[in-house]
Amino acid sequence: MKSLFITLLGIILIIPVGLKAQNNKNKIKVHKVWVTLLNGSRLIKGNLYSANKDRIRIVDNDSFDISNLTTINVQDIDVLKIRRKGKVGKGVWIGAVTGLAVGGIIGFASGDDDPDQWLWSSTAEEKALGSGILLSIVGAGVGPLIASKKEVIRLNGNIEIYNEQLGAIQSYSLMRNVKE
Repeated sequence: MKSLFITLLGIILIIPVGLKAQNNKNKIKVHKVWVTLLNGSRLIKGNLYSANKDRIRIVDNDSFDISNLTTINVQDIDVLKIRRKGKVGKGVWIGAVTGLAVGGIIGFASGDDDPDQWLWSSTAEEKALGSGILLSIVGAGVGPLIASKKEVIRLNGNIEIYNEQLGAIQSYSLMRNVKE
């Protein structure tokens, strides 16, 4: 039982590395953006389509219909928050798998209990399973909290601050280095 668990744990930890090695093409990374305007009229949400020296363009989260782009002038932006799309879901998986692995290691490391114990005794495998399940639930809760962090860029309508951050903002956009 112990060797089976260690073998399965090893396979689970090695599979993602092997799958990543087969990914040779560059995927488009979509970044969600939240824009707060200086006048405080509304919060604009969507996916960052492009950024140039005068404005940013945002496309709708669901449709990606480029005929309906929202254009925002740099002088109107107070705060720009950016996060990669799908990062929270990935945080859930990473947290759960990490919790399962750590719990399994802790359970095996604690060893078997004395079978003549007064109230309850468990084998190392039972402890590994219980600890793994418990810590995977905790990890699935903590993972998204860590992953949900957004990069905050405070512009306050200042074109100089925007120009300093333009390269970083363009690296998050779907269409990079647009000259429009």
